[in-house]
Amino acid sequence: MNPKKNSGNPAAQLAFCSVLAGAASILFCFTPLVQFPLGMIGITLALISRVQNDKHFMPQAVAGLIASAAGIVFSLITFSMVMFVYQVILPNPTLGPQYNQLLQQFLDSVNSGNLPSL
Repeated sequence: MNPKKNSGNPAAQLAFCSVLAGAASILFCFTPLVQFPLGMIGITLALISRVQNDKHFMPQAVAGLIASAAGIVFSLITFSMVMFVYQVILPNPTLGPQYNQLLQQFLDSVNSGNLPSL
């Protein structure tokens, strides 16, 4: 995006900020408490840029809308996986101790500097 070309167009600036917020929401994929608000901000900015652009979406606004929606979906998936662990796996008398042991082994290897490799 050429900043000189769109410097006076607030709809273009909002659309570009929507793309940035959507990309940031995807990058923060393992922190739903940060990711979800960023996705909502990106969608809001895309919709406001549409209103300021005579009810037409700019290409940047569409990209920001898609990226923000993907970030929200990733946030909900991550949150549901965390809830699954806390509600199903940890209370289970068989899986709970196994999960805790696996987590402890991983944390010990990270703290010692020996990261596991694939």
